[in-house]
Amino acid sequence: MIRNLVIAIGLVVAACDDTVDPITKITGPRVLAVETEPSVLALDGVLQLTALTVDPDGPRTGERPVDAVRMRACAPWKFVSDPALDCAGLDALALVTDDQGRVTVSSQALEAAFPSPPGIDAPPDPWGAVIAAGVPLRVPVIVEIEVDGLTLTARRDITVVDPMVAHQNPRISEVRFDGVVTTTLRPDQRYVLTVAIDPASLDEGLPDDDTPGEREQVGTRLYSPAGALADTSVELDDPDAELPESEPTAYTTGAPGPTWLFVVAVDQTGGMSLVSVPLVIE
Repeated sequence: MIRNLVIAIGLVVAACDDTVDPITKITGPRVLAVETEPSVLALDGVLQLTALTVDPDGPRTGERPVDAVRMRACAPWKFVSDPALDCAGLDALALVTDDQGRVTVSSQALEAAFPSPPGIDAPPDPWGAVIAAGVPLRVPVIVEIEVDGLTLTARRDITVVDPMVAHQNPRISEVRFDGVVTTTLRPDQRYVLTVAIDPASLDEGLPDDDTPGEREQVGTRLYSPAGALADTSVELDDPDAELPESEPTAYTTGAPGPTWLFVVAVDQTGGMSLVSVPLVIE
């Protein structure tokens, strides 16, 4: 009862404090996305994971790398609420990162680590049997990023599918301000922001769609260190358009100087991608 009251008071104070930063504002290092290629893991396939970290000065890559990257896969049979408790010991598989902080993992390695729930004998081809039965199979991956003395934690669920199922990540083709692609904006100016998605990157005819044959929906999440965004995310206005574009939202610039806009695209099957747009306000 007291704990709930404390939480409620905290929420009220935050709501009344005009200095609280919106979720769209980047004030320090943050993991905005964990990209996978491909977007799903096929049985007998491999998948690469890349955690995308940014801060107010841009992406933490190249000459500004993070300090360390750790990833571990979790047992798909166990609900993961607290990664430190629920994804540890025999319920976790440490994944090896390369010198770029990326991980490449195979379905065979995951299946060998987690063949079946505890106490249940694994049948031949255990994961194939699960998928053939129509049971969703998702493997949580916990990502820990060491950067600037902080430990950032993120999670990405990998969907395991039949090799005949193909999904892809949505690709952002353009970010437009008042309908124009530009990286130079005026200070304290309100712009209409839209995001165009490459139509070739959109899956069609998803099994759970009410209208088979149409392209999937994509949501675009928006972040910026400076200025103000009217929405945290916007969806495509018409996925079946010749060049699908997000619904418009407002981006109001701040003071003169260099800054960034970060856009994460997420589709209906969990595919995602991120673009970092350098901006000059002058």
